[in-house]
Amino acid sequence: MVAGRFVGTRVRRVEDPRLLTGRGRYVDDVVVPDMLHAAFVRSPHPHAVISRIDPAPALRLHGVVAVFTGADIARLTNPFVGLLPLPGLYNPVHPALAIDRVRLVGDPVAIVIATSRYLAEDAAELVAVDYEQLEAVATIDQALDPRTPPIWPGARGNVMFEAVDEYGDLAAAFRSADRVISQRFVQQRHANQPMETRGCIAEVDPVHKTLVYHAGTQNPHMLKWSLGLLTGRQSIWRSLADMARQRNRIARLARTAVAFGREAKAQAASKPAPPPPPLMKPQAASPAAMLAPFVREPRRIADLARAFLGLLARDPAALPRVTAQDIGGAFGAKTLVGPEDVAVVAAATAMGRSIKWIEDRNEHLVVGAQARDERMDVDAAFTSDGTILGIRARLTMDQGAYPGFPVGAAVFTRIIKTMMPGPYRFPAYRFDATVTASNKATYCAYRGPWAVETWVRERLLDIAARDLGIGRDEIRVRNIVTPEELPTRMITGPTLDVRMSARATLEQALAHAGFDDWPRQQAAAREEGRFLGLGFATFIEAAPGPPDFGAYVLGGGMGAAMNSEPARVVLEEDGRVSVLTQQMPHGQSHETTLAQIAADEIGVPIEAVRVRYGDTAITPFGVAGTGGSRAAPMAGGAVMLGARRMRDRILDVAAELLEAAREDLEITDGAVHVVGVPSVSVSLAEVATSAVRSGASPFPGEALRTVAEWDGGQGGWAQATHVCWVDVDLATGRVKIPRYLVVEDCGELINPQIVDGQIAGGIAQGIGSVLYERTVYDDAAQIQTGTFMDYLIPTAAEIPDIEIHHIQTPSAIEANYRGVGEGGMIAAPPAVTNAIEDALAHLGVRITEQHLPPSRILELAGVIPTAD
Repeated sequence: MVAGRFVGTRVRRVEDPRLLTGRGRYVDDVVVPDMLHAAFVRSPHPHAVISRIDPAPALRLHGVVAVFTGADIARLTNPFVGLLPLPGLYNPVHPALAIDRVRLVGDPVAIVIATSRYLAEDAAELVAVDYEQLEAVATIDQALDPRTPPIWPGARGNVMFEAVDEYGDLAAAFRSADRVISQRFVQQRHANQPMETRGCIAEVDPVHKTLVYHAGTQNPHMLKWSLGLLTGRQSIWRSLADMARQRNRIARLARTAVAFGREAKAQAASKPAPPPPPLMKPQAASPAAMLAPFVREPRRIADLARAFLGLLARDPAALPRVTAQDIGGAFGAKTLVGPEDVAVVAAATAMGRSIKWIEDRNEHLVVGAQARDERMDVDAAFTSDGTILGIRARLTMDQGAYPGFPVGAAVFTRIIKTMMPGPYRFPAYRFDATVTASNKATYCAYRGPWAVETWVRERLLDIAARDLGIGRDEIRVRNIVTPEELPTRMITGPTLDVRMSARATLEQALAHAGFDDWPRQQAAAREEGRFLGLGFATFIEAAPGPPDFGAYVLGGGMGAAMNSEPARVVLEEDGRVSVLTQQMPHGQSHETTLAQIAADEIGVPIEAVRVRYGDTAITPFGVAGTGGSRAAPMAGGAVMLGARRMRDRILDVAAELLEAAREDLEITDGAVHVVGVPSVSVSLAEVATSAVRSGASPFPGEALRTVAEWDGGQGGWAQATHVCWVDVDLATGRVKIPRYLVVEDCGELINPQIVDGQIAGGIAQGIGSVLYERTVYDDAAQIQTGTFMDYLIPTAAEIPDIEIHHIQTPSAIEANYRGVGEGGMIAAPPAVTNAIEDALAHLGVRITEQHLPPSRILELAGVIPTAD
């Protein structure tokens, strides 16, 4: 393939030969000398007091090297502490392993270290633990009941977070409404199920006192600093003494922080501040509310001080080096720092031995990662023609027993609140958010963790259209923002720029679907005794969103951190190009797409570009990692800038070698030529040799280096409309999907094949969300879906062929790439549920829950009685 034409083409994935021939290297493939293995002793009860724990029986088993209880690990580590001080949020401080009380089935209470995994697993069953069971909280309603004992004694009940945001004159909107529709929508609990479960190896060098942490993680740098915060416990006084001995380093750090703050302030001053959201009545951020947890639990202050002073006192070179190689999927499950991470590092450090832990599938289903478990009560005010006047939404989310670290469930309520209007006009809007605790596994992000807003909104529009007697297409066209209105703002604040093409995706999708002819087709099928349905859903996704998006969701500081992405581009001594990124691919094809961008910008064959990631020792620092559909727009922009700077540096060196003016040179096919005289040229290897001799780069092994930081540019939205056809069999309750269609716009396509793959993968998971997947707990909070016999996921046989059409809205800005990682998962559930309701609407069916297995289909259709 000729260099200079890679972006926009279906370049074959660079990763595939390695992965398809079994040469991938996943965390369980890592083996280090003299390595021990870990297994965890886990609670069989959802809520209980630990009255006794005795590791002696396990220690008597030959091959068992050590057992660390929760108390042992606590003496070596700092407790988990909340990092995001959202007003109204209670973040309990808790040890890595349970000491006095367990709060969910699978809660780890001890870690067993043995010479093999088999021995460790056997020994874990021998550790004697006595429990006194307590009342468990299994549902949101139980958590909201003030009579239910709190899971966390320091909390007031089981409500962990509350927030209220109101925009516009909601009372007037409801007074003037022709129709008010009130509905409760329920989205079930999911278990993130990547092919590869979690795992790690803490590799200890006892001579140099260093630790390399090999892990399957979506964010190596965040994991590194989190482990630095949570491990290496020492007293506040010792930390202060260490800081005094390192006062020169601390002073440099302070000067750097001040300089960084000044630069950030200057950059902020150079850009117009985002205006307040239109017509907003904000909830006051009460200092008393933020300080209340510390007043109730003074030890929290000491815990926070000890953890952060300990991190500050440590030499950064002494922090764990985190590496990640190939990852077999994540979907958000590998964003969190788990208690297992902390316990393995603490045990390895204490013993001076390397330790491996690999999670089994049952562990992953029970405690690994769970998501969703949300309900939303909505009141919507409409005129008789379907115009939205106002929306009042009350979201309640179950975070499980423990808040996620470093980002907990409360953060996602802010994204849901911001995104609820989507591409539609909401003249007035109120959003109440409540996060409750229960004796379930920790809530974590799951591909499109804000997706409930799209599902509820698109379900609501279908329900309203039927109640008002108007078309489902008509109600959307009447309320969706038109191109003539752009640029404008969502009522929650973020800018909808001229590239927001959701309306175009809707119009084109309905045209491709032949929607005007659908009533005839459906009626003909019903005469034959077939129940066919067609559903559609339109959404927008902040991928990465406009520059002001983060500020409206999380406030200025955290929002600004998400609007920055680094990249480093290196010309190696042999003339090849390396691109280094803090992104951590786990199926997104970064090795291909980022190489396409760099190859085009520099002018080299794609085979000459290597993308490197997953090692905190060599990659640039970034706090975000891979998630939120940020890689293409953010890392793509950073690589574009870095590659352009590298091209300039190469031309500078080549100009001296060729004794030619820089502007007379061009780079094609990996060589620098004089324009119009291709015989006068130098290879990049020759340029590299010259640069090394001249000392152009101070870094060993490198000829030239450039760095870049991408601020997101104008950001922007990805958008799509999904259309789903279903065939419902009322003899069995089975739902078949004979056709599925998507019209999407994610800006310029770096690699259409990869974009299609991301969309199709998300749709498969979205179909699974509706027809198959559900994590079930009984009334006592005992999990019922601990194997794939109980937790069902779709196979390739259940996924239809997917017809994908692309719109590439042109833009004058550079790096007009937008992400698509979440999109399929966001729009598929509402498209599928809308289609099922359409198939059964003549039977009076109204769907307000997302999980629709065959038994529930038959209940809704009245074929079988509804179970209690």
